[in-house]
Amino acid sequence: MRVLDSGPWRRALAWVLLGSLLLVLSAGALGLAPDPAQWWAVATGTADARTMFLVQELRGPRTAAAVLIGAALGMAGAVTQAVLRNVLASPDIIGVTAGAGLGAVASIVGAAGFPALLLLGPWRLPLAAGIGALAAGALVLLFAWRGGSGGGFTGTRLVLVGLGVNAGLGAAVSWLLLRAELPDLASALVWLTGSLNQATWDLLGPSAAVAAVAGAGCVVLGARWLPVLALGDELAAGLGLRVRPAVLALLGLAVVVAGAATAVAGPVGFVAFVAPQLALRLFRTAQEDPASAALTGAVLMLLADLVGKNLFPVVLPVGLVTSIAGAPFLVWVLLALSRRR
Repeated sequence: MRVLDSGPWRRALAWVLLGSLLLVLSAGALGLAPDPAQWWAVATGTADARTMFLVQELRGPRTAAAVLIGAALGMAGAVTQAVLRNVLASPDIIGVTAGAGLGAVASIVGAAGFPALLLLGPWRLPLAAGIGALAAGALVLLFAWRGGSGGGFTGTRLVLVGLGVNAGLGAAVSWLLLRAELPDLASALVWLTGSLNQATWDLLGPSAAVAAVAGAGCVVLGARWLPVLALGDELAAGLGLRVRPAVLALLGLAVVVAGAATAVAGPVGFVAFVAPQLALRLFRTAQEDPASAALTGAVLMLLADLVGKNLFPVVLPVGLVTSIAGAPFLVWVLLALSRRR
């Protein structure tokens, strides 16, 4: 579904409202009162020692991880949906997140047999997840590519291939878990639920660095190329854009961003699918926009984490909360698509 662009004032208002909501949710996640003076004291490091310890060591990594993952997944989903012109073409649906999960689980389980992996330190999970995501993305593109003079791939074909690759990668993860030792199995299972409980500053540093570089590429190149690609391949080529390299570059950056996000908390379902579509309706842009989708994804992740921590008798993993909320949205989108045909 596409909506008409409503102009800069609507977008500016949406940015202000969502940005304010992000600040309020972040303060709630950090356990801060709605008091700007306390926020300033924490930001400048002049708050009392107890508050600074709670914010910096206990709640800070979890909150930062939620913002990072939500923004990265929202951005990756916006790029894939816009490039492939298919609302279902998000990293978690077409197998990219599953590939990142396979790489990360392999690094967790394989550390016992290959102690050299431990030498990578905090870079072990981000590197493994990034390699897994890139491998899965390349595999999906390879199987979805059609040869001949009109070679290429369509969004629908890629989604269908991605679903099959997703299932195969899930089976590979299950096989690794069956062969894992109990300590590694426990760590991998916690990670696969999409939990922020294991987030640390050491893990966030490498993932944030990778996501920031690839995400900046998504925003800058997306602003230049996505509006042209939306006109269609033939017209885009007529305007001087090299369509295939542009598409592959944008998809590659989106894959890296999604892999970096998955390395922090494991597979978090539906954020990459839902955030771009909500941003499309809130900001009233002509197509999915990586920057607004990143802000929307960060808000969704923080909200899901707060719901999982506070509204249930036990703390629910954020991945479970997003899946519960995202599944009805997926059904609604599928019904809307079927009614238009």
